[in-house]
Formats: sequence, structure tokens, C-alpha cells
Amino acid sequence: MKIQIDNKQIIRGFTLVELLVVLVIISVLMGVGASVMKSATTAQGVSTAVPIAEGVFNEARTLAKSRGLHTRVVIPFGADQDNHDKNFRYLGIVEQEVNSSGEPQYNGDSAVFKNRLSSRGKSLPGKTFFNANLSSPINQESYQIPGESSAVQCYYYEFNAEGYLVDADSTSGPSGSVVIQSGRMAPHDTQPKALNSNSRDAGGFAIWKRGSTSIYRSVDQIPELTGNPTF
Repeated sequence: MKIQIDNKQIIRGFTLVELLVVLVIISVLMGVGASVMKSATTAQGVSTAVPIAEGVFNEARTLAKSRGLHTRVVIPFGADQDNHDKNFRYLGIVEQEVNSSGEPQYNGDSAVFKNRLSSRGKSLPGKTFFNANLSSPINQESYQIPGESSAVQCYYYEFNAEGYLVDADSTSGPSGSVVIQSGRMAPHDTQPKALNSNSRDAGGFAIWKRGSTSIYRSVDQIPELTGNPTF
């Protein structure tokens, strides 16, 4: 800063107090901004994760109907430490086995499935997880997923050759549901944990009798939810 006094220019800088005040203001603004961004990112995670999961289910149903085969959407929860980030967050599709003539294989009335995924699979955004407690109907089986040397435990949903959800738990209304929730999962955790005890940051979609899906517009639409979603 320059000050004119008796035709002389005196160069004057900022005082230490002025600089400290500016730094304090900047730090406060950055803290407020980080808090807002964190909340926005968490909310964006669920709203982004639900369409990703719904897309995988619609792909599995379409594949089943087009090829006349059973398909399964699989979600690992038993991946090892190197692939720990896939647990409750990775969705893939496996197809029914066929013989050399292209005919689907059965063991009695049960479809026989390939061990490996039929597609690359998709991962949910960070800090969003599949909530097995609020989702239905789900079963468990072991499948080979990318990065693993052996099969790992997975939850799965199965569609038959007509695109219907197998083992559906309702004949009227939604036959099943998929719930995604914000959470955290440390490397030593075996399942996700809610971000906080009052969190209702969850979403998902209903699966209808014929396999079609519809997104829950409110967390209160999630079946069997009596309070805050928990894993």
C-alpha cells in the first residue's frame, strides 16, 4: 500500500494482525465449505448408487428373458483383505450353465450356474453399501469374483427364464427389495456400519412380480423399516 505525504511516497504493508484476521476468515470459510461438501457427497452417494444397482438388476432380468436362462445378481460379502472394498459394494451377474447344444442345465428343479461372472460387474460409490438386513429375498452362494483366486461368499437374487424373481416372498405388491445405505467399513470390519445413529440416508427399489423395478421415493417406503436403517 502506498501513502502520499508531502509529495513523498511511503510504502506500507499489512500488519501481522490484519494477516491473521484474513487467515482466520479463510479457515472458517473452508471449514464451513468442507462440511457442506461432505453432506452433499454423502447424499449424492445414495442417489447415485441406487440407479447403478437398479441397472444391474434390469440387465440381469433382460438377459434372462432374451436367452431363456436363469440369471443371478451376486453381491460379495466374503472377499479377502485385498478385495475388501468389494464387500457389500460390488454387483455382478452370473448365468445358468448350458450344454454343448445350448440347452440350460438343471439339477432336479434347480438351475445350475456358472461359477464366474458373466460381466465385469459394477461397484457402488464410496461410502454406500448394500443393506442385507432390509433387502429381500436373498440367498447365499459362493462365486468367483474379479481379483479373487477362489470363490467367495455372495448374496444373490435369481431371475428365471421368464424374468420373474425366484423365491419371491409376496404374491401381491413388491416381490422383493434392494436397499442401499450410506455407511463406513474399516478393513477389519465384516459388515458396514451406519455413518451415525440418526442416519436415514438410505434408498433402494422394489422388485415386482414380473421382475420389473421401481425406486423408493422415500426412506419410509422401505418395507420392514421401523426406524433408522441399520446394517
